[in-house]
Amino acid sequence: MHYAGMRAAIFTARTDMTMTGVGGHLGQTYLAMLISAVTVLILLLALGAAGLERLFRKITRREARIALRLKIADVLRGRNTEEALQEVGALMGAHFGVARTGYGQLDPVEDIFHYDICWTDGTAPPLLGRYPAKAFGSKIVAALKNGLTIVIDDLHLSHLSDDIRLRADAISVDTRAILVVPFIRDGRLQTIVYLNDRRPRAWQSDDTAFMEEIAERTRLVIERAAVEEQLRELNATLEGRVEARTKELRDAQEALLHSQKLEAIGQLVSGMAHDFNNVLAAVVGAYDLILRRPDDLERVRRYAQGGLDAAERGAKLTAQLLAFARAQRIQLQPLLVCDVIRPLHNLLSRTLGPMIALDFQLNPDPVPVLADATQLEMMVLNLAINARDAMPQGGRLVISTQVRTITDDREIADGDYVEIMVRDSGTGMDEVTCRRAMEPFFTTKAVGKGTGLGLAQIYGSARQAGGTVRLESMLGEGTTVRVLLPCTTRQPLAALPATASSLVADVAALKILLVDDDDSVRTIVAGALENHGHHVVEANDGANALAILADQAFDIAIIDFAMPGMNGAELADRIAKQWPSVPVMFASGFADTDAIDSVMGSNAVMLRKPFRIDEMLAAIDRLLTSRSLDSVA
Repeated sequence: MHYAGMRAAIFTARTDMTMTGVGGHLGQTYLAMLISAVTVLILLLALGAAGLERLFRKITRREARIALRLKIADVLRGRNTEEALQEVGALMGAHFGVARTGYGQLDPVEDIFHYDICWTDGTAPPLLGRYPAKAFGSKIVAALKNGLTIVIDDLHLSHLSDDIRLRADAISVDTRAILVVPFIRDGRLQTIVYLNDRRPRAWQSDDTAFMEEIAERTRLVIERAAVEEQLRELNATLEGRVEARTKELRDAQEALLHSQKLEAIGQLVSGMAHDFNNVLAAVVGAYDLILRRPDDLERVRRYAQGGLDAAERGAKLTAQLLAFARAQRIQLQPLLVCDVIRPLHNLLSRTLGPMIALDFQLNPDPVPVLADATQLEMMVLNLAINARDAMPQGGRLVISTQVRTITDDREIADGDYVEIMVRDSGTGMDEVTCRRAMEPFFTTKAVGKGTGLGLAQIYGSARQAGGTVRLESMLGEGTTVRVLLPCTTRQPLAALPATASSLVADVAALKILLVDDDDSVRTIVAGALENHGHHVVEANDGANALAILADQAFDIAIIDFAMPGMNGAELADRIAKQWPSVPVMFASGFADTDAIDSVMGSNAVMLRKPFRIDEMLAAIDRLLTSRSLDSVA
């Protein structure tokens, strides 16, 4: 009908159109464009809001995980093992929003899991008691025994859970999704920590990584409890089995002491991470400002110096952690006690917490002693932690040093001794407890909170250095521990000067082989050496270095230690045998020096990363000078 009307209509073009109609048409066009622009703006704002929401969710999630790490650290430090793991399970369940969490111990003889720690949200039945390992299904058990984390979104659909009995068991305990992290010890599956949910769940990769991190933290506590139990069993039958069990006891003690060292590091990590983030912020900020104004040389120098200062602070933080983490043989050497204790102030402050006032009263005129620096650090740290535990309501801890002259003592020889005094204002001990405090395995702490080896270890270390330990305490008035170490006439090795360029200003140009698997480090070091007139040939691994040495002659080889394939010690051994005239210097951040010393001996020249360029040039000069003197002799 409309079509018929249109055909009947006659349209006549108007010739009297005015500019008013054109203006109205243009106004509508502008209005449409304005509406389109507003629409686009609204869409952009919506996209921006969505992006901000995702960012805020990410920040909130990260902060929640940081808070959970701190809570777990406090729980593991302040409870016995079973209570701590029970509370950690509850924290994990609440954080991940799952129905069930817990731990299981595998009996390798019977191939049965013992589930004695379990948390649920009340909707799923608890998983407690003994369950055969085959209930997991052969595929899952095999993966766990190989140390693989099991992540299954839906047990009814995964190929890992296609075992009929496994799916039936999963239905009986109301489980559809699982995340299981295994603990492998001595090559065997020992323990699992798990998350279960009643509904299918799409596990995220960061969920898995965070769960593995939490599991690693609790693994140290579980292994420590196992070692402590072994030590208690050994102690119960020690009299009749001393000769047969000496080696086993020593191994167990070493494992426990290493576990305690790692636990101490764990207590320091939160504060250290905060400080290291500040260091990185300064370094990144300095380089960012340099990139923005590279032509302003004065600003570049100022910001570069600021970044360098921050990086050196970071190097000191890393060195402090490595000092506690490294495994190396005991090495008595002349040192100043104050130089060892003073750098521990920041670490001890974080360990003790804000409720304990730390007071260092170090001798302004120190005298050297023969001692092992790492053992001395551990002495002070262990005594400080003991003092902290004796002051649960806070207090004051004094650490002082002084020189004392000892005569007519029944335990140590006459002479001068450096006394390290650690005094707390804590609960103190009665006379009977004080007399037994340094006995091995004697402790006043609750089960799971102390091994009784701390003071015994300190006493043994002091006796090994020719000194002793004296203990004074009164109930309610605090405790004073005095460690006496004999003075020595030998002087400590002088530290390398901060600026050593003047020592090497006249060194002739050298041909240097630089071996390091880190491209960035190798490029920067090579550039620095070339700027000082040396010719550098680079190699990224040991095999490539040997091939280059076969074709070219070098004045010196600078080698990293930790490299894939052939490590630095193995490469140095090959160089010493095939090209004995080429001196070798190690430039490495590797903490354990035993592997290097086993090949090169205690006289190996080691430059610790990170280092200043002047320090490297001075080390090269010292190495070449010592080689020249050896050849003359």
